[in-house]
Amino acid sequence: MRSAPNPRVLLLAWGTLSLLLCSLAGWQVQRSLSLDLTRQLNQQLPDKLALALQTRLSDEPLRQWLVNRLEQDLQTLNAEGGLPLVHSCSARVTQLMEDGHAPMAGAAARSINIAWNIGSEPRATSLMLECHYNWPVLLLSQSLLALLLVIIASRLPYPLSKPQRARIARLIAMGLPASRARRLASQLCDAQIAWFVRALSLNGGDCDAALVAASAQQQLVLDTASQQVQIHGVAIKLAKTPFFYYLWYARLRQQGEGWLLNPPVNRPDRAGAESLIALMETHGGHAKSINDLREHGLRAKNLDQNRNKIRDELVSALGEELASAYLFESERDLKSGRYRYRLSLSAGQINVL
Repeated sequence: MRSAPNPRVLLLAWGTLSLLLCSLAGWQVQRSLSLDLTRQLNQQLPDKLALALQTRLSDEPLRQWLVNRLEQDLQTLNAEGGLPLVHSCSARVTQLMEDGHAPMAGAAARSINIAWNIGSEPRATSLMLECHYNWPVLLLSQSLLALLLVIIASRLPYPLSKPQRARIARLIAMGLPASRARRLASQLCDAQIAWFVRALSLNGGDCDAALVAASAQQQLVLDTASQQVQIHGVAIKLAKTPFFYYLWYARLRQQGEGWLLNPPVNRPDRAGAESLIALMETHGGHAKSINDLREHGLRAKNLDQNRNKIRDELVSALGEELASAYLFESERDLKSGRYRYRLSLSAGQINVL
C-alpha cells in the first residue's frame, strides 16, 4: 500500500512551487504586455520618429522632448487578464535613436525594441517596461494554485516499476480485476505474489484466503486429526502413509538436529520402526503399513519411497521453487558411507497439532 506523504515534504513542495509560480506569473504578465506594446508601437512609432527626426538628427532638445513625450504617453499601462496581478506598468526610454538593427522583440520579458529607418539608414528605439505588482493577489492566487497542484500530485499513484507491472499482469492473468491486481501488486513482494497465485489456484479462487497464505510466515503445520499439512498457510492433503513419514521426520527435527541415517540394505532399523509404528497407531495409520513395519522393520527402500512421494506431492501442489524449503536435505555419513536426511526447516518453523 502507498504510505501517507510526509507533511514536511508537502509543505516544502508547496512553498517552493508557490515561489516558482509567482515568478512565472509575474514574468508572463510582463512578457505579454511587452509583446503587445511592441506590436502597437511597431505600427505607429517608426513613421512618426522618422518624420520628426529626418532633418533634425542632432537637435538634442527635440530628442529630449520626444523621450519625455513617449514616456508620458506610456506612463500608465494596464495588463489584460482576469486577475489584477499588477497595479500598473510604465515604459521608460533607454535609447531613442540607436544606430543599427534592434534586437529581436521579446528577447527579454521587460525589453521593447522598435526598428525604424531614416531613409535607408536603420535606427532603433529601446524601451524598458517597469511594473508594480499587486502582491497580495499575486501571492494568494499562485499559492492557492500551488496548493491545488500539490494535493493532486500527492493523490496520484506512484509510477509502476517493471516488477510491479509484471505482478499486475500475472494477477490479471489469474482472473483478478485490474484494480485489485494493482492494489495487491503494490502490497505484496514477488515472493508473496508467488504464494498468492499458488494458493489461489488451489483454493478455488478465494482471494481472501490466498492473501492470508501470501502474508503467512514460512511455517509447516501438520494436523494429525485431519492428516493434512499447511505449508505457508496453504492446506495440502497428503496420502496417509507419506503423511506419517513426514510427521515422523518433523518430530525428529523438533527434537534436535533431526538427521536420520538410512539403515543398511541388509539390516532394517527396528527401533525406528517401533517409533513410527507407535505414531501410526496413535493417529490411525494404515494397518498394512503398520504390519509391514512390524514384520520387516524400517528399511532404506521404504524411507526413500516415502520421501519421494512427499516430494512429488508437495511439488505437484506448490511447484519446485515454493516446495523446496519444505523438503529434505541430505549429506553423506563419512563413517558408514550412507546418506542421512532431515527436513530443511528449523525446529521453530515446525508445528504439530
